[in-house]
Amino acid sequence: MSGNSDISEFLPPKVLAAAANGVADAIARDHGDVGAIFARASIDERILESPYNELDLTQFCALFEEAARQTGNDNFGLRFGDDFAPQRLGPIGYVAINSPTVFSALANLVRYFPAHQDNSILTLSEDDGLLWLSYQIIDKRIPSRRQDAELSLGMFLNILRHGLGRDWRPLEIHFEHSAPLDPAEHERRFGAPVIFSQRANAIALRKSDADTIMPNADPYLHVLISEYLAHRRASRAVPQDFVQLLRHHVKLELGTPNAPTLKGVAERFGMTPCTLQRRLKEHGASFNDIVRAARQELALRYVADPDISLTEAALALGYSELSAFSRAFRLWTGMSPQRYRRAAAERDRAMA
Repeated sequence: MSGNSDISEFLPPKVLAAAANGVADAIARDHGDVGAIFARASIDERILESPYNELDLTQFCALFEEAARQTGNDNFGLRFGDDFAPQRLGPIGYVAINSPTVFSALANLVRYFPAHQDNSILTLSEDDGLLWLSYQIIDKRIPSRRQDAELSLGMFLNILRHGLGRDWRPLEIHFEHSAPLDPAEHERRFGAPVIFSQRANAIALRKSDADTIMPNADPYLHVLISEYLAHRRASRAVPQDFVQLLRHHVKLELGTPNAPTLKGVAERFGMTPCTLQRRLKEHGASFNDIVRAARQELALRYVADPDISLTEAALALGYSELSAFSRAFRLWTGMSPQRYRRAAAERDRAMA
């Protein structure tokens, strides 16, 4: 891996404090102990006084997980994101709602997201007339992030509804975490089918919806904020890891009609296959390494999830039959998928 990747292992990832705007009031409304929750997350509440301050992303996620636990509101992040106006998101919210169209709002969210939050990926992809806005924290030091995922998609949805109207509904919502006991509130708030245990957190919409003109956009404000975000993005100490970004794209395409190929992925990144191979070599990796690692990561996640049948897991990873998947899984882990699933269930029971 590159030197930047090594540095990123030690520097704490950051997120602008604007993302937590109003969280103390939300905790109080749920009769939680604001001081205790902030203390458990190791956050000084005064840091939220300016939206330009930075929070440790690990502590930010812990804050919302602890708020959900202590208040007994399992959907704390879901409700927080649903109530979150785009303007409260700070610079990235303003640059989105002052973009000329819904499509450019999404494109600007993606372009400038590294200026808002570290060690995370936000992508916009097109598939057969649909747009997918996909979001994921890629820092393995942050394993508990359900609340963050739900509040983040709620925030992004409100940006879309700013342009498309409060009654607009996405086609589908995906979450990478397992389904809660009662997901009815998720479907009611998003106004769309919500599917869990997916490869990334994502919102699906018709591409034609993205042609809508943003209401009351201010071009002058858009230029000012874009310049600020561009400067902030360029000055970040640790750039987004190229291999992680590539692996994210590969994971999204595994098992789909657009199965990842060197040529196809290179084109998506605006490179020739030779350039992509050279970039990967600089990071001590190869394209086959990336595909193999992505497939193994997804296989472990799917097999550990009792809500996904092993046949579904095999098909989702591009295997035509379960027996071929089982052989590959045994080579990776030394265990059959069935045995690994039982071991994962026993581990989860022991940790509960």
